[in-house]
Amino acid sequence: MPKQSRFIRGTIPFHSVLPEIAQREVRCVHLQAVPGVTPSSGLSAGEHAWFYCEDLECDCRRVFLQVIARHRQDKVLASINCGWEKESFYRMSWDSDAPRQIVRGSLDPINQQSEHAEELLELFQRHVLDAAYRLRLRRHHQLFRDELRRRRHVEPSK
Repeated sequence: MPKQSRFIRGTIPFHSVLPEIAQREVRCVHLQAVPGVTPSSGLSAGEHAWFYCEDLECDCRRVFLQVIARHRQDKVLASINCGWEKESFYRMSWDSDAPRQIVRGSLDPINQQSEHAEELLELFQRHVLDAAYRLRLRRHHQLFRDELRRRRHVEPSK
């Protein structure tokens, strides 16, 4: 898992809490050159680090993914917001389109994006975000919260 130099406020990287699971269950998109085809952009292979909310009172059921290139780990290429529940869970009175965007995956408007962000979002939506991955995100979210609770539980002094 890559080192992260920029964290999303109020979140903790999954790999900093459960590194063995993160290393074993990461999904990467590997883009390869096709002979005779000119690439449409300078986009190269990428990895993503995912962040969950650290507030154990919060029940947002979302993950923030930051896409970075293996060879350039200091630059965030895309910040994607994604939820695994049904759209009705994310219903908000001030933004009727938010539930659809969260469930489909969307570029997070308050975090860093690059000129490749739209293309990376499309790759994520088409090739990464399937039913199995949604289940993995949900499972990771629960494991993450359980581990945070365990770490924050302080035994009473005797």
